Amino acid sequence: MKKIKLLITIGAVIMAFVTKAQNTTEKWYVGIGMHATDHTSVQGIFDGYFDTDDYSFSFPLSKITVARSIAKNFAVDLQASISDMDNKRLKIKDEFFVLAGLGLRFTPLSESKSLRWLDPYVRVGANYHKYSYKGIKIVEDDPSTHLDAYDDDYNPDKNYKLGGKFTGKDDMFVVNGGVGINFWFTRNFGLNIESQYNWVANQSKNYSDFFQHSASLIFKFGAKKEEQLPPPPPPEAPSDRDGDGIPDDEDRCPDTPGLPQFQGCPDTDGDGIPDGEDRCPNAAGPAQFQGCPDTDGDGIPDIDDACPTVKGPIDNNGCPWETKDVTFKLKNINFEFNSSKLTAESLPLVKDAAKMLNDDSFEGKKFFVDGHTDKVGSVAVNNRISKQRAQSVVNELVKNDVSKDRLIARGFGKSELLCKQADINTKKDDKGNILYPDQETCDRENRRVVILDQTGSKVSITEEIKVKSSNNKRK
Repeated sequence: MKKIKLLITIGAVIMAFVTKAQNTTEKWYVGIGMHATDHTSVQGIFDGYFDTDDYSFSFPLSKITVARSIAKNFAVDLQASISDMDNKRLKIKDEFFVLAGLGLRFTPLSESKSLRWLDPYVRVGANYHKYSYKGIKIVEDDPSTHLDAYDDDYNPDKNYKLGGKFTGKDDMFVVNGGVGINFWFTRNFGLNIESQYNWVANQSKNYSDFFQHSASLIFKFGAKKEEQLPPPPPPEAPSDRDGDGIPDDEDRCPDTPGLPQFQGCPDTDGDGIPDGEDRCPNAAGPAQFQGCPDTDGDGIPDIDDACPTVKGPIDNNGCPWETKDVTFKLKNINFEFNSSKLTAESLPLVKDAAKMLNDDSFEGKKFFVDGHTDKVGSVAVNNRISKQRAQSVVNELVKNDVSKDRLIARGFGKSELLCKQADINTKKDDKGNILYPDQETCDRENRRVVILDQTGSKVSITEEIKVKSSNNKRK
């Protein structure tokens, strides 16, 4: 009856813990199983440890465990074992056995996400132990008090004497340590296997020390609940000084509204190039010109083009060369009546033409000097006088330092008329103006001296001879 009362008391304590565990916010589990003791294997390190013949087995439901996690990889537990057990080493049979105490566990895999089913641990504990050794007393110098004991194989043929000094007790303080492992078959149900060495601290010999092995079904009560904390305050809105929806810490231009694709920087002209990289942020232009337009399409952006609306070469800052037409200089020359002699007013015009032909850009070039007449008179007369007048121009050019071997005079008479009878009062220029309003204007246009490059067919010298303008300046 005494044993039954003690068992009921221990069970009530355990159930109180279990009831609390079901309502706590921490992790708890309870284990219920059976255990076995081995008193014979304490003589050496695991000497006979696996010889189950030496074990004394308890009845089912003789061991109860309640464990609770207290920190990452650590837990505490309360264990209680009760049964009638043998000490086969001392040949004690069916003696009432109680072992109850607290322990600390280290669980290295308790936080593992990949091995949740496996939970090994190392345990140390301090316990109260009740087992009656009363009446056993061994005196070291009195061999008659020495006891017969079984060896580690529990073999009656290998008995030996226990000597030394030993006084049996009923109540003992036990320190134990060992290892265990939990196998979780489901989230809340599993199997525990545990083995511990129990050292009786208040005995002078190890005659009452023992191994305890146990197997228990374990039940986990609920997952750990999160603390019900008040909701956190809403996050502080990030600073956005320019109000473009891009936080200042991500905005390359935090004080100027801009676009997300340019990390908050603007593109004022909408050409796809942010203002910070755009040489012309207020005028749309292609990327090849760093965002600047090229209005005249000459390949020079307006910002670098001295003549942005007129095409021109890059070596003249985007402005066209000023073309000086040698023939134009000779357009208004006149000859004395019915003669090939130049009038005094025509000599400065020929002199200007000579300066142009001596320009470095004409170095090495040779020219035809062609004379033409109007339609009046015979072919022969017109051919002769046109050749004579062309020669007069050549002679005057030579006087003005143009090399004679660069010039050939030719006469075409009236074979190449610029103005024909049908053109009078009808032919117009590009602006719609009448070119030849009367016969006199038509005849004067036909009476001309023209200079042509000898290397090509009849090509106007104005397309071949170009000189940099002296008044081209950046606008």
